[in-house]
Amino acid sequence: RILDDFDKPLDSIEGDPIARPVESDDDLERKKAKEVQESSPFEVVEGCMFNQSVAEKCKELGIVSECGAEGELVPKFETQLPDNTLKSVFWSVVREDHPDVLILRFLRARKWDLEKSYKMAIAAIKWRIQEHVEEIVWYGDTANDASLMWKGVSYAHGKDRLGQPIIWSGSCLHHQKDQSYPQLKRYLIWMMETLRQLLAPPIERVCLIMDLTDHSNANMDWPFVKTFLKFLEAYYPECLGICIVYNGPWWFSGVWKLISPLLDPVVASKVQFAQKPEGLLKFIDEKELLEKRGGKDAYNYEYVKPHPEENKLMFDKEGRAASAEKLRLLQDQFVQATTDWVNAKEGGDDDGFAAAARRRVELSDQ
Repeated sequence: RILDDFDKPLDSIEGDPIARPVESDDDLERKKAKEVQESSPFEVVEGCMFNQSVAEKCKELGIVSECGAEGELVPKFETQLPDNTLKSVFWSVVREDHPDVLILRFLRARKWDLEKSYKMAIAAIKWRIQEHVEEIVWYGDTANDASLMWKGVSYAHGKDRLGQPIIWSGSCLHHQKDQSYPQLKRYLIWMMETLRQLLAPPIERVCLIMDLTDHSNANMDWPFVKTFLKFLEAYYPECLGICIVYNGPWWFSGVWKLISPLLDPVVASKVQFAQKPEGLLKFIDEKELLEKRGGKDAYNYEYVKPHPEENKLMFDKEGRAASAEKLRLLQDQFVQATTDWVNAKEGGDDDGFAAAARRRVELSDQ
């Protein structure tokens, strides 16, 4: 089905409606945040000012790149999409995933209904264009709100008993007033795109720990909650293995009654509750569990600031173009192998089917 529409403009292909979990004029919100930053700046944490990006903070600290004309750590964004066809955009979505793994997520989310799965996938692809995900990936953490990175609102560390990467999210570190909604949304997308790089077959999902230790009403952020849940359900389906809500205050049961109806039933079924370390140890070995949560892992989060030259290759436009062309050729070969694979199956050619399947594996490994 995808190959049939590959050369069509993305806008001409029908998909599910793109829902906005929070009504926000992002441009206006960015303008307001910039005005606050310039007229009445205030410190959020450890010298990080409101609306200050990681790049701005690094420049303040003297972390600059010799490759950038003005010391910038990342060159100015240039789209890598040659056109607006489904083919071009699809490969930008695949990134480090195997194409089959990506498509299987949508098929599972819609219980193998082809039409519903296809429309869901198309909506997710269109959403990525709308939210400038390619640009978010390009700039990485350098364009994130510095306070979010310095605080470590969310970070990946350790694995659960199933081998799934653990994402720690401490709600007591989050305050809605500390950043604008567009910056929070950008951070969330960046986090999800970054975590994709930790997944490799047979591990396709993560373990999310919503750590509510020291949580108070001041930490509640409904726009964030709604956005996160929508992203999980519609745009990053089947990426959550389990969500453990840890050490919630006594009144959190009331909050859960408000949140649970917003959840997709499949997502809701993955939510577990634990009040003590023993509850976490059911899912995480003590060697992988943080000491501060009853385990033996002494790790404490500290933001690793960018190295001045870590993005040196990004400034090499000719090298980027050569790599992009090599990748494009591999993608074309993969499409041809997939076409051969499908045709052989439909034609009852068992030998051709097996040969095409092997070829797809060889190409995907490259």
